[in-house]
Amino acid sequence: MESFLEQIGNFLNSIGPLILLPIVITIVGLILGQKWNSAIRSGLMTAVAFVGIFLTVGLLGSTVSTIGEAFAKGTGTNLDVIDIGWPAASALAFATPVGNLIIPLGIALNIILLLIGLTQTLDVDIWNFWHMAFVGAIVQFVTGSFALGLFAAALTLVVALFLADWSAPLIQKHFKLPGVSIPHLQSAGYMLLAAPFAWLFNKVPFLKNMHLDPDTIRKRLGLLGEPMILGFIIGFLLALLARQAAKDVLLTAVNTAAVMLLIPRMVSILVEALTPVAEAARKYMQKRFAGREFYIGLDSAVLVGNSSVIAAGLLLVPLEILLAIILSPFGNHTLPFIDLADGVFVAAMLAPLVAGDVILTTLLGAVVMGVGLIFTTLLAPAVTQMVNTSSLDLSIPEGYASYTVMSDAAIPTSYGLYYLFQTPAVIAIIVSLLLVVGLYFLKRRVPLEGVLGGQAEPAPVPAKAPAKAPARKKVARR
Repeated sequence: MESFLEQIGNFLNSIGPLILLPIVITIVGLILGQKWNSAIRSGLMTAVAFVGIFLTVGLLGSTVSTIGEAFAKGTGTNLDVIDIGWPAASALAFATPVGNLIIPLGIALNIILLLIGLTQTLDVDIWNFWHMAFVGAIVQFVTGSFALGLFAAALTLVVALFLADWSAPLIQKHFKLPGVSIPHLQSAGYMLLAAPFAWLFNKVPFLKNMHLDPDTIRKRLGLLGEPMILGFIIGFLLALLARQAAKDVLLTAVNTAAVMLLIPRMVSILVEALTPVAEAARKYMQKRFAGREFYIGLDSAVLVGNSSVIAAGLLLVPLEILLAIILSPFGNHTLPFIDLADGVFVAAMLAPLVAGDVILTTLLGAVVMGVGLIFTTLLAPAVTQMVNTSSLDLSIPEGYASYTVMSDAAIPTSYGLYYLFQTPAVIAIIVSLLLVVGLYFLKRRVPLEGVLGGQAEPAPVPAKAPAKAPARKKVARR
């Protein structure tokens, strides 16, 4: 049985989201009442959109990795724990005993929570359940218990769904994605950690009123504020700081300009694909559960077409390297490497917290990654054991004896449960359940925009008030 489940896990990891997600979208569309031709169109168009998104994000990733490697070499750092990145981490997670069960367990748990009204999110992004499997695997490492690892993975899925529900109104408003929520644990986990800092930023008048979002920058700077031009400038400056050759500086600048232009186009195709599914879901749920609102849960890749997200993700590259060096006397041993390209996924759910302000989004990213770097070092023994005991042929940097994963070891659910389950199991279970119950009441009773002090978007320029019409003389009625 275990061998069979392992084969399923390996199969799902091998086909990846480009095949798995469109199949799921098509099946969900048919279940929700879409006509077969509409459901197939939605599924295939979703695949096409994600091909475009992953190609452009891949272009960004190769560009950023080159810059990051140059920064790391230029600093002469002796950080001895290397970031192996999410591709290796996802393969490791799906290959664990917890990973073998996470997809059927996750689907069943999501449906149950929907039926009893504890969540509004139908998470169709089942490939990214590997994030939950990763958390379960490190808890199993700590406790030696498969059951506790599976419990931790299930608990993490619930956290992701609750965070998706909590952030959905703000995400939909900021990114103009009706009916969508983001249960992607990586981005949602960073958002949870960043929310108190965003509240603090929004209390400082100078920071609150900067409004350095792409639209405002474009209005103030004209051509220089266009996303494509901004991408070129940011890429050019980063390449210069990384001391690249003149030809490579220009190539990097053109690549980042291309990313700033192309990713939003790909996301618009994805929105076109998912709109019929979201509408079918709304009608289906309203018919059977009148008065309840439901969301389609998607990968945070649908958010990375936003210019604020891309710009902040690029700016985080040198900041992460700099933070790693600054924090080395305080316990950090992690050298950011493969997941340096994941800056856009760090920034994806941070940008709405500060109305898309590029500088504040970057500052929030620096805060969460600064905290995360310390914990990626502390979680390195668990990740290293996963690498050393795996039979997979992993593509990871050579010359290092200790490994970690920036994308997942740096989020609160990973290091929170890692340390919580070092206490007696009964205490860990009770405390973790209480925290989840607290999160449920938070998302039900405290809207995220309320936590942020009401700032979600820059205030619009007030329109000129129309001239008042002359007052009419009142005539007394008989």
